[in-house]
Amino acid sequence: MDAIQLGPLVLGWDRFAAILSVVAFVLVVEVIARLSRQPALSAWAGQAVLWGFVGARLGHVVQFPQIFLAEPWLVMAIWQGGFSPVGAALGVGVVTAFALRRGLSFVPAFGALWVGVVLWFALTLDTGARPDIAMPDLTLPMVSGAEFAFSDAPDQPMVINLWATWCPPCRRELPMLADVAAAHQDVTFLMASQGEAHSTVAAHLDNAGISPDHMALDPSGALARHYGTVGLPVTLFLDAGGALAHVHVGEISRAVLLREITALHR
Repeated sequence: MDAIQLGPLVLGWDRFAAILSVVAFVLVVEVIARLSRQPALSAWAGQAVLWGFVGARLGHVVQFPQIFLAEPWLVMAIWQGGFSPVGAALGVGVVTAFALRRGLSFVPAFGALWVGVVLWFALTLDTGARPDIAMPDLTLPMVSGAEFAFSDAPDQPMVINLWATWCPPCRRELPMLADVAAAHQDVTFLMASQGEAHSTVAAHLDNAGISPDHMALDPSGALARHYGTVGLPVTLFLDAGGALAHVHVGEISRAVLLREITALHR
């Protein structure tokens, strides 16, 4: 499972698992704090969540200094994803070490942390291989007037982005995707508009100053059905053999995009 839909909200499964694990951790701490009458546990839990989050984000940022130094405001663009489990562990560890020195009870604190961590591992553990989804036997019209046939795709990794002009996160990430696509000739990029007419897509690209290169039209949403995706935007990463290697649900950052492209070449 790559995403979960809660009404109109679509969350990547990794984000949903993290949120659920944090909620479970906080609830367990609150129950223990009330039963044992140790309010210090509640205060520690709040600090652990805050600094775990900060550590997770900073741990990701330091992995891509060239990107975040060029555009520092992207550090705050947390909706694009990009978090480090190691950074989160360091943040929680530092806060917990200080709290223990001030008299925090170790056993209940460790027990609550264990619940959160085990739940996160259980939700994100890949218990089986990802289903082998072959490339679709599909030919899509390109905005440029040409066609893209998956059967003729180059023997190299591929990034497929599903988007639409009415989707604000799609519009935000599209210029960056086009920029990365132009700089990576060793990866096939295909940005496929879902369910829209050529005139609509062409007008948006022209107004935004985005090249029509790599831009395809998928008027019937065939790619979304083939890969079983929900919501927009969605970015699919296929290895050189055409197998689906990773799915990113929601807006993607340049750093996460480059990280997943690097993984495709390993």
